[in-house]
Amino acid sequence: MKKTSDSHRKSGIQVKLSIILIFTLTAVLTGFSLFYYVKTKSDMKKELHNRTEFFAENLSASLVMPLWEMRDAIVEKIIDSSMLEKQIIAVIIRQEKKILYGRIRDSNWNIVKTDKEISGNYYLKSKDIFSKDKEHLGSVEIYITLKFMQKELDDEVFIMFAVCVITDVSLFLIMFFSLKKWVIFPVSHIIKGISEGTEQIFFSSGQVAEASQSLAEGNSEQAASSEEISSSLEEVSFMVKQNAEYAGNTDNFMKEVIKLVEKALNTMNRLQASMEDIIRTGQQTSGLVKTIDNIAFQTSLLALNAAIEAARAGEAGSGFAVVANEVRNLAMRTSETARNTSALIEGTAEKIRTHGEILSQTLEGFIKTNDYAHKMGKLIVRIAETSEEQALRIGLLNKAVKETDKITQNNAADSVETASASEEMKAQVEKIRIFVDELTVLIGKKA
Repeated sequence: MKKTSDSHRKSGIQVKLSIILIFTLTAVLTGFSLFYYVKTKSDMKKELHNRTEFFAENLSASLVMPLWEMRDAIVEKIIDSSMLEKQIIAVIIRQEKKILYGRIRDSNWNIVKTDKEISGNYYLKSKDIFSKDKEHLGSVEIYITLKFMQKELDDEVFIMFAVCVITDVSLFLIMFFSLKKWVIFPVSHIIKGISEGTEQIFFSSGQVAEASQSLAEGNSEQAASSEEISSSLEEVSFMVKQNAEYAGNTDNFMKEVIKLVEKALNTMNRLQASMEDIIRTGQQTSGLVKTIDNIAFQTSLLALNAAIEAARAGEAGSGFAVVANEVRNLAMRTSETARNTSALIEGTAEKIRTHGEILSQTLEGFIKTNDYAHKMGKLIVRIAETSEEQALRIGLLNKAVKETDKITQNNAADSVETASASEEMKAQVEKIRIFVDELTVLIGKKA
């Protein structure tokens, strides 16, 4: 986007309108202030003249009798009383040119006597004093300072200046922020939207132009590749059909496998039942051996008792003692053999139980294998069905590819026209961006 070096230094419409309003208002207020100043000064002079005339009339009337009677104390008292008016700087009583009485304010504004002529930029009012007989007794001169009037004028000027400044500043701020709120912000928002829109359009048109160019170049390649895709799809269709046949054969094979697994499972169940019977028989045999052991133990006790009785019988029972001793030995060997047989039977039973657990685990594995075989059979059926569906869809896709090839040829011509239109759109968007920049500078925003 182009930007001039001085575009950011230009005042926006917000500042321009505010300055125009301030200049206009300032000119009006200045004219009004000058008129008011001249009128006020004229009124003050007129009022000062009237008051001075009033002071002179009153003072001359008050001094008639004291001057006639030559009562100096009363004259001076009357003069001092008149000097209470702060605007009176001096009062002189003359007779001809001679100063009879005089009062003036010193640098500290105190009232002091004077017999000198009054000099300075003062407003002077002179009034002759006549007696009742019209005899000229003298004249009274009242000197009025103008600094109080000037101070009032200066105060009025300051107030008017302050009012003018406050009014200008207030109206400037009101105008500035009103324009900012009701004009600049809405227009800025609109400009922002337009700017973003033009940027997006410019960017999009560039992308469209590039895409159209790429599409025009790619259409020719796509036309060539469409034939290759069609040929590849035919090969894929043939391979998918073969996969469907292989899946069908595999399904038949899995059915045979399932039958074999079920037979093996039945055999394992019978084997497990046989081993359980063997365990029960071993437990019964172990009980019989324990019974034999008990009988042998009891026989041994009886033989011992018989030997003891034979020994008591002496020589007559010696033969019976030998027989009893042999019976006892036989009972002991029988008991030992029964214990060994019981231990052997228990060991055998333990091994049978261990192998029974292994057989149970093997049986559980066969059950899972049977389940997996059934699931695999179902999956193979689905694969076969899916392969047939894929073969059908690939045929349809091959037909669609051929139709796409025709459309590609038409798109090639359209792509060239689209690229040309996109370039024209970019040129128009660039013009809009220039207008937006100028409008942005006009409202006081940076372009």
